Amino acid sequence: MNPAQAGLKFFVISGAILILSGVAQALARPRGARERGVQRYFNGATVRAMVFVTVGVLAIMVGLGAIPIGLR
Repeated sequence: MNPAQAGLKFFVISGAILILSGVAQALARPRGARERGVQRYFNGATVRAMVFVTVGVLAIMVGLGAIPIGLR
């Protein structure tokens, strides 16, 4: 296996792990008794989960070659 391909495989695996952990954070976070509308979606845990999913998607795109990073 080409070392550059092994490096890109790392991005795919780490991106999948980030997406899974972001989804798990969003589903498992504790909810307050009086959370309404905007508070439900824009608290610290939910924003962090959205960042994890976004970075995970970008990492998978790098690993698949959709976003070039100069390793080829």
